[in-house]
Amino acid sequence: MGAVPVILAIIVGLPLLLLALPIDLAFRVEGIETFNGQIAIRWMFGLVRFRVRIPGVNKSSRAPKVAPQATKVRVKPDKRSGRPNVLAVLRQAAFRRRVYRLATDLVRAAHLHRLHLRMRLGLGDPADTGRLWALVGPLNAVAQNLRNADVQIEAEYLDPVFEFQARGRLLLVPLQFLILAIGFALSPASIRAWRTLKGRHA
Repeated sequence: MGAVPVILAIIVGLPLLLLALPIDLAFRVEGIETFNGQIAIRWMFGLVRFRVRIPGVNKSSRAPKVAPQATKVRVKPDKRSGRPNVLAVLRQAAFRRRVYRLATDLVRAAHLHRLHLRMRLGLGDPADTGRLWALVGPLNAVAQNLRNADVQIEAEYLDPVFEFQARGRLLLVPLQFLILAIGFALSPASIRAWRTLKGRHA
């Protein structure tokens, strides 16, 4: 009988212990629909090391490479797309506050060594972009105050565009991020937003 609690404690405690070990993560990513880049991961104090490549689109049949810059993706408007569903969620002030809280919690949990981020985004409609910026704007303000960070996020109100380029290095504890993610997913604001998306799609 005494061995059962010990076994259960090992089964539960070992994964938690592993998740409590910090991960050193270095990344370089650009694009959105066709990500290109690489993520280097060091775990268990350097005993586990591996790299994850983000291949993106095969460029063999495309034009020669140009000078490195932020990848630009222009999306044609589609009236049948899920944009109205997303905009309905963006209009929910409680969800915007919850996203802002999650972002600030993640920033506190991550030990940022360096970050270079360039982002430019627009939905092709000034009103829609304004609603999106109501969510992104406060996050941009948080990013501007980060140490060891060079961040520029801009809104494009006339054209549908997404430009993204990021590279950096940070130290994080998976268990902390898991707890924050679960708290965000189970929050009333997130559940309400999910129901809005699901209901509009149905």
